[in-house]
Amino acid sequence: MLLSIALALSAAAAVVLLLLRKRAKASANPYHNLPCPPGPKPMPLIGNALDVPSEYAWRTYAQWTDKYGDIICTRLFGNTIIILNSLEAATDLLEKRSANYSDRLMTETVRSMGWDWNTAMMEYGQKWRNHRRLFHQYFNQGAVKQYEPQDRVYARKLLKRLYDEPKNFAHDIRYLFGANILSVAYGFEVAEKNDKHIEVSEEAMFALAAGGLPGSFLVDLLPFLKHFPSWAPGAGYKKITRQWNISTTAMKELPWSNAKDPSSPSVAARLCERMAHIKDGGDEEAIREAEETSKNVAAVAYTGGVDTTVSTLTSFVLAMVLYPDVQKRAQAELAKVVGPERLPDFSDKESLPYIEAICKEAMRWQPVLPLGVAHRCVADDEYRGYQIPAGALMLQNTWAILHDPVAYPEDPEAFMPERFLKDGEINPEIRDPGVAAFGAGRRTCPGRHFSDMSLYINVAYILHTFDITPAIDANGRAILPKPKMTSGMLSYPMPFECTIKPRGTWAEKLILGRED
Repeated sequence: MLLSIALALSAAAAVVLLLLRKRAKASANPYHNLPCPPGPKPMPLIGNALDVPSEYAWRTYAQWTDKYGDIICTRLFGNTIIILNSLEAATDLLEKRSANYSDRLMTETVRSMGWDWNTAMMEYGQKWRNHRRLFHQYFNQGAVKQYEPQDRVYARKLLKRLYDEPKNFAHDIRYLFGANILSVAYGFEVAEKNDKHIEVSEEAMFALAAGGLPGSFLVDLLPFLKHFPSWAPGAGYKKITRQWNISTTAMKELPWSNAKDPSSPSVAARLCERMAHIKDGGDEEAIREAEETSKNVAAVAYTGGVDTTVSTLTSFVLAMVLYPDVQKRAQAELAKVVGPERLPDFSDKESLPYIEAICKEAMRWQPVLPLGVAHRCVADDEYRGYQIPAGALMLQNTWAILHDPVAYPEDPEAFMPERFLKDGEINPEIRDPGVAAFGAGRRTCPGRHFSDMSLYINVAYILHTFDITPAIDANGRAILPKPKMTSGMLSYPMPFECTIKPRGTWAEKLILGRED
């Protein structure tokens, strides 16, 4: 009898203790009893793995808004992923509460393929701040103006390439943008074709596009797989990322080792000058850290400037094929402002609002980072009565924000630069795609000013000198490509054909640089 009473008292004490612990936990976390945002019902263990499509997930997430609202919770193998489908939600959390939402999840894939030195992927902290501050010195809105001469040089080189080999326009756009960035960052000229610096950088960028989105490989969701041998199921990623790591490492080491001209105005030259001051009074650890940071910052210029501009410019070419009236209107504006005797310049930008509108629309129409780069919630939070748990990944659905039918009421899927104009000028009341296209909060892309500048001058040069029309098949019929993009962290237009021809003899003279 006494034993039964003792057991009952022990059980009661255990229950009371559990209740007290639960209450203490709830008191420590005032959001503990709040529901998570709505979303599709997860299945045991795998969560919403069957609900999230493997391709173009941003479109599916956007469609879910009608059912669940603009902030949606999904779960994958125990990981919480919050999708932000509106600018309001993204701004409220990623910008206004940036202290809690500026972290990144350093996935096993990103780490194993060697991309952990990239500022965009780096965890939030002092190391990131040091990199960001240093990069900003050379690529802020005022600093990028010093790169205008190089932008002109490479925009003209692109015209020459389009003239000589128009069918290779997609490759040439990418190659010459890479050459431009390497010139700015390291101060050297690349080879006309098959340059080793561009090759390793492009291989590294391919790796980032394929593996940069959390969940690209199963190990990102089930981290214990990293302890398995590469031949085991679920650990095959190791063979792939090991090869990618070679290119990712070479991307920052190879051009740095070849940036030998200290007199050039390149970013690397100025970083070396900065390091010289550190070597005068710093210890070995400080010197090593400064050199590593400098290498990373110089290499990040390629990642921060190339893909955004290249994908957007290629989307622009696609749009010109599909929307000839846009092209004609832009060329009429260029004819009026610039004329046939010269190429457009940066000083013409304010007088070319339709060209600026085309650049904005190209950025909006097919965003390069449709789901951005995932932010990570540091501490438990509450938003609109919902709990945002610590560790949750926050995905800004950039595609949904830039295709919002309320912000862009006239057919968001169509390419319509005039949506940004009012009375012949840029309309500030229309949502600028830059508010989402370059990320949010403290993690906004620091290379956005260089990207904007390069996009403008290349769009203006190309439209002024070339006509872009559909390719013609064997029967003389126009081939109209579909505006289809690749699916992944980075999104590019799928390969398409078109015809690119000079607009006349006067245009040929400008393309070839003839004064006669």
